[in-house]
Amino acid sequence: MFSLSADAIDPVKSALLLRNEQSGAVVVFEGCVRNRNQGKFVTSLEYQAYEVLAQKDGEKILSEAREKFNIHQAICLHRFGHLLLGETAVWIGVTASHRDEAYKASRHIIDQIKLRLPIWKKEHYRDETPEWVFCKDHSSHVHFNQSDYYQRQSGLVDQAKLDRSRVLVIGAGGLGCPVLTALAQAGVGRIEIADFDRVSLSNLHRQSFYSPEVVGESKSVIAKNRVAELNPFIQVLSHDSRIDIANVGTFISGRDLILDCTDNLDTKYLIHDACFKHRIPLISASVYRHTGQVRSFDPEGDHGCLRCIQTEAPDDSQIGNCNEAGTLGAVVSAIGAIQANEAIEFLQSHRNSTLVETFFMNFSDLATMKVRNFKNRECACCRGEREIEETEYEVSLNDLIPSEVELVDIRNHPDDYLERLQNQTAKKIVVYCHRGIRSKRLVRDQRELGFSQFYSLRGGACSL
Repeated sequence: MFSLSADAIDPVKSALLLRNEQSGAVVVFEGCVRNRNQGKFVTSLEYQAYEVLAQKDGEKILSEAREKFNIHQAICLHRFGHLLLGETAVWIGVTASHRDEAYKASRHIIDQIKLRLPIWKKEHYRDETPEWVFCKDHSSHVHFNQSDYYQRQSGLVDQAKLDRSRVLVIGAGGLGCPVLTALAQAGVGRIEIADFDRVSLSNLHRQSFYSPEVVGESKSVIAKNRVAELNPFIQVLSHDSRIDIANVGTFISGRDLILDCTDNLDTKYLIHDACFKHRIPLISASVYRHTGQVRSFDPEGDHGCLRCIQTEAPDDSQIGNCNEAGTLGAVVSAIGAIQANEAIEFLQSHRNSTLVETFFMNFSDLATMKVRNFKNRECACCRGEREIEETEYEVSLNDLIPSEVELVDIRNHPDDYLERLQNQTAKKIVVYCHRGIRSKRLVRDQRELGFSQFYSLRGGACSL
C-alpha cells in the first residue's frame, strides 16, 4: 500500500497495519524533520508533489520490492504540505519471514522513493532564504554543487577531463575496492565494474566493500551500489560476468582506459592481449604476499608489452595468487591506491610514471624499485597482430551436456587424484577447483601424457 497525504502520519497506528502471524521480522523506517542540514538551522519543511504520478510510481515501487525480495507486506506513507520539526515525513513498514530480506526491502523502497517520485522539498531556515532541495537523479539528498564536492582537488586536476572519462575496472576484489573508491571520489564520469565472483568470508579481510551479511552475493552488484553512494555526480554500471575469450573484446571496446584488478595470470594476459589488439590503454596491478607492482600499457606508445618480456603467460602454480599465497589488506589497499593514481594521471595527460617504468614495492621493508619497460620490435602483440586463442581443454558450463560428462570437484584432493580417474569412464571428465586455475594446470599435464578425456571447467566452482 502506498499513500500520499497532507494528513499527519501516526507511526503507532501505522504499525498496526503490519500485523502478520507469518512474519518473523518487522522493519520500520521513519523519516522525520530535523533541525539542521548541511550546517544550516532548519525550522520546517515544505513538500510539493505531482500527486497522480507520485501515487502511481509509489505503488509500482512497492510492487517491485515484493517481486525482488522475499517479503510478505510493504507499506509506504508519504506526507506533502508544510511539516514542522519532529513530524514524520515518510513512514515505511516491511514484514518478512527473515530480517535480512526485510532490511533490504526497506532500504530499497526508501532509495527508490527518493530517486523516482515527483516530490520536491523546500527547507526553511532560521535567518536565511528557503531553498528547494532536489533529489532527482540521486538516491540520497544532495544539497551541494559539483564544485563544492571537488573543491580540494580543483587545483590539481582538470575535472572536465575526468568527468568525460569512461573506465572499466575488471575485478572488484582486494585491488578493485580501493581503485573504485579513488576513481569515484576523484570524479571519473563513467565507471563500469566487471566481476563474476560472489563474496566469501575469506575475502573480507582485504576487500573493504563487503561485510559478513553479504557473503554469497554478487560482488559487482554490491560494489556498484557502494561506489554510487560515494559520489552522486558519476555514472556507475556493473557486469556480473566472467571475462573470457568470447566477450573480452566487447567488454573493453569504447572505454578510455581499462584497469586490471584480477589476481590470476591467465586472465591478466587475456585482458592485456585484448587491449593491444583493440588499441586501448591498460593499467595492471598485482600483489604477491608482501610485494606489489603496477604497470601501465599504451598500445600506441613505445614502451612495450608483457609479451616483450615473456612470450607465454607463466603458470599461476609457479608464482601464486592471493588465494594460494595469502596477502594483507593493507598491501592490496596501498597498491590499489597507486594503480588508481596512475589512472587519474593517465586520464589527465595520456601519460604517467608506470608507462615508462614498472613500479615495485616490498611492504616488509618499504623498499621500492623501478624497472624500465622495453619494447621488442619483433613483438606481434605490440603490433596488435597476436590472435587470442581459446584453450581446447577448457570448457564453460554452458558447453556441457550433462549426460556426456562427469563433473569432478578436486578442491579437496591432491594433484595426483586425476591419475586415479584415468580410464574409469567413457564420459568426458570435467574437473574443477575453486577458480579453474589449478584444474587447468592438472588437465594440461594429463593431456600431455595422452589422456584426452580430461577437461577443465572455466571459472571453476565460482562459475557453478
